Amino acid sequence: MSQDTAGSPNTPVHGGRLMADRLRANGVDVMFTLGGGHIVELLDGCIDAGVRVIGMRHEGATTQAAQGWALATGQTGVAAVTAGPGFTNALTGFADAATWNLPLVMIAGRTALKRRGRGAVGDLDQLAMVGLIAKWAASAYAAPAIGRLTDEALYRARSGRPGAVYLEVPHDVFLARTQPSHAESGFPAAQPVSTAAPADLDRVLDALRKASRPIVLAGGGSFWSGAGEAIAHFCETAEVPVTTTSAARGLVADSHPWCLGSLVHAGMALASSDCVLVLGSAFNGNLIYGGSPLFTDEQTIIQVDIAADQLGGNRAADIYIVGDVRQVMEDLAGHTPHSQGGSAWRDKARELVELSQGMWDQQVDGHEGPLVHPGALAREVATFARNEFGGAATLVADGGDTLTWALAYADAQRPGHLLSTTTALGTLGVGLPFALASQLARPNDPVILITGDGAFGFSAMEIDTAVRHGLPVIVIVANNGGWGDVRHHQRQVHGREIGSVLAPTRYDRLAESLGGHGEHVDSIRELRPALQRAIAAGVPALIDVSTDPDVISALLGAMMSLGIM
Repeated sequence: MSQDTAGSPNTPVHGGRLMADRLRANGVDVMFTLGGGHIVELLDGCIDAGVRVIGMRHEGATTQAAQGWALATGQTGVAAVTAGPGFTNALTGFADAATWNLPLVMIAGRTALKRRGRGAVGDLDQLAMVGLIAKWAASAYAAPAIGRLTDEALYRARSGRPGAVYLEVPHDVFLARTQPSHAESGFPAAQPVSTAAPADLDRVLDALRKASRPIVLAGGGSFWSGAGEAIAHFCETAEVPVTTTSAARGLVADSHPWCLGSLVHAGMALASSDCVLVLGSAFNGNLIYGGSPLFTDEQTIIQVDIAADQLGGNRAADIYIVGDVRQVMEDLAGHTPHSQGGSAWRDKARELVELSQGMWDQQVDGHEGPLVHPGALAREVATFARNEFGGAATLVADGGDTLTWALAYADAQRPGHLLSTTTALGTLGVGLPFALASQLARPNDPVILITGDGAFGFSAMEIDTAVRHGLPVIVIVANNGGWGDVRHHQRQVHGREIGSVLAPTRYDRLAESLGGHGEHVDSIRELRPALQRAIAAGVPALIDVSTDPDVISALLGAMMSLGIM
């Protein structure tokens, strides 16, 4: 029992317990961490506050798992790390969340105020370092301030355009005892919602009515808005097809009558449209900066975003709308703006989607050689998940070309059930932390990760985390013995390769050594039985699959040629 278990409502508690209580009061029930001397009071406080602590094996995985929690649930992810190297190790996940507008709170310990500038272990000016990328950053210089700052951090992470916020607490402030705070903070309990001016909505309605081939492109902002039902209803009433991308995959089910599924396959339909309604997405690299081959100069572009500073940029829109995506779509649907294209345009768009899907199948089916084609691997896993679990399974994809194949074959029927390395930074190694967070969020549903061997190496020891916390994720490693996209890029540009070859490691044996289930697969016909055994094992499982190192998807090859990075 913690020494800070309160005997009465006014029993003084240490700063760590005060923060833990405020986390729980704000609905946080899971925190990802790696213990360290600067945050032991916070971890201790979580015991009595009822916050589940998930101890990871590397601080980099703590913020990535917090990202995964946010993507799987739509809630704010929380991570806590110790000072110095704990803080710097966690920065990549924090930066990823910050540039991707993902709600995340990173709590960091800090050198005690009385020890600063004296050569203490871990003494860094963390606030200055993180301030360049954080949506908001603060330090608690006295224990009574911890409660209000914790409330503010959680509110700021989720309010308006979501983002990554940072709160640090010096160790002596965590240690200090203070009266527990029972007062409500001054921040709204529910997120205020904004919508567009009626005149702006009228312009959108007019553009859609005039269009013969309109399409809705739903991006990450649609997910954070919780706009799935509103978008689906709008598309039904207005008879406009929709494609989803990034965090919005599954927000409108791929099986919905008006959904074209992934932008990977809906790209040709998007390029053929005459009016594009972009919801909660910037014209960044994932959208080819608003240019060819996804967009044309002849299209009418309508861009909706909750923040005005996200509008335009690489591509000018014809109509700009500032407002919450869900509220804007509800307002638009109330006017039932029928487009001219209707079901005939939707059917044509679907033909283009099927054409794209067939082109991917041709790459797979035309393969010859003794090793497994990575596309055949992705297709088999996606088919298995769909047949066995319907839309309940969560698929996570990580890597370079392995990611590309997975995105081409994975469908999404529910929001937060398809997570991938399509973040703003394209950070490799997020796959296993994402998978662990997804399994925590949905303990009774299967979680399957498809990852390249290179990407897996970043967080491979988190298999130990899965075992310790009883998270039976299934990891499929596409093992081609190298950094495939880097190797192909080197060959394409320079005709030789360096630093891109890995050993033919048996990652299944690593899983076994850590207490999980492991299998090795050399042929595609062996994969489904191995998947069934992995499910039946009831423990974290890893299937190591030997894949052809000479295969590269046509899409990744084209992206290299376009130079979008």
